[in-house]
Amino acid sequence: MITTDILIIGAGPTGLFTVFEAGLLKLRCHLIDALPQPGGQCSEIYPKKPIYDIPAYPEILAGDLTDKLLEQIKQFEPGFTLGERAETIEKQATETFIVTTNKGTKHHAKIVAIAGGLGSFEPRKPLIDNIADFEDKGVE
Repeated sequence: MITTDILIIGAGPTGLFTVFEAGLLKLRCHLIDALPQPGGQCSEIYPKKPIYDIPAYPEILAGDLTDKLLEQIKQFEPGFTLGERAETIEKQATETFIVTTNKGTKHHAKIVAIAGGLGSFEPRKPLIDNIADFEDKGVE
């Protein structure tokens, strides 16, 4: 089980900046994201698109914003569970939380912050019998 002070669901720009703010308060963070890399839509959909509403940056490419946020939070050594989706949140008698992902990874935290943005991305799977038999396997 992964234990942290703050568990952040969503590793897009908002989740990454949450790590920075929590780090200033000496709180440890761990992020969960359904995508295989941090950055959310900025990394997945439009890394080369300029964005214009970031303080101190009249214009910045979405991918560059992700890179700068990752550089900014590196000092706080956050943990990442990537390629997994948070499925359940259970409040414990100790006023803490257990969050379990779709792959069964369990996380224990005092605080859960949801920075989901527009939500998780879901693959559109082809209608093939027994497709689950081929998922998460490489080609040889």
